[in-house]
Amino acid sequence: MLPQARGRSVAPRALRAVTEWMFTHVGLHRIDLEHSTLNEASCRVAVKAQYVVEGTKLSSVLHADGWHDMHLHARLNNEFDDHASRFS
Repeated sequence: MLPQARGRSVAPRALRAVTEWMFTHVGLHRIDLEHSTLNEASCRVAVKAQYVVEGTKLSSVLHADGWHDMHLHARLNNEFDDHASRFS
């Protein structure tokens, strides 16, 4: 996000829209999202878009500054209708 768009929920709204489109029009059952554990902003975006943190993948991706641990988030199609009690 450009600095002027940050803090206005643009990224979470965009992620929710793309997610719903993928579930509705592509027919996916599950979508995974990963980000470096050092990227707190990406974590906030994923959580605001209702992606559940499933865990941490240790030394999973090589970045320019070395190996990064990655958070794994996921959404299931109709997750919060069918499985909400698992995440409450």
